[in-house]
Amino acid sequence: MKHIVSAALLIASVAAHAQSSHWSFSYTGFYDREAAVFLPDATLSGAFTGVDANQDGVLERSELTSLTIGEMDYVACGGDSNATYHCGADSFRFSPDSGLSFSLGQYGGDPEGMVGSGHIVTTGDSMYDYQFNPNTSTEHHLDWNPATTLNMVSVVPEPGAYAMLAAGLAGIALYRRRRA
Repeated sequence: MKHIVSAALLIASVAAHAQSSHWSFSYTGFYDREAAVFLPDATLSGAFTGVDANQDGVLERSELTSLTIGEMDYVACGGDSNATYHCGADSFRFSPDSGLSFSLGQYGGDPEGMVGSGHIVTTGDSMYDYQFNPNTSTEHHLDWNPATTLNMVSVVPEPGAYAMLAAGLAGIALYRRRRA
């Protein structure tokens, strides 16, 4: 019975790992609206992980487990949102055939509306940063345009993950051999 339970757990963990998608991405080339110039080297890069639970070939927002740009995970930070602060991935869709699209942001201010800042990204539209206070306000837009390119890379698990899997399988084999 112990062997059956152990085998079932091993198969379940391998199957769950096999269904998980890990991708990194970068968008390169944006139009700086304020400077009125195209920036060919301007880049937005990040990574996401998810499980296509309904196996339709499309990773939707509800199937996403992380979406990281810079140091911020826009899936994990969603629980921090409140009446004066928003953080999160509002929409997400990815398939190798149709590409990547998402909308996310981190923005907020004081309850009186005197001071605030934010960062909002909507693929295909713009990256928008702003700040305001009683003395000044700034805005910066980097817009997508026909020259903006997307580069996607499927992230393969690190060799250490495979080493741990191999060590676990070897341990099970040694245990079974020893018991025999």
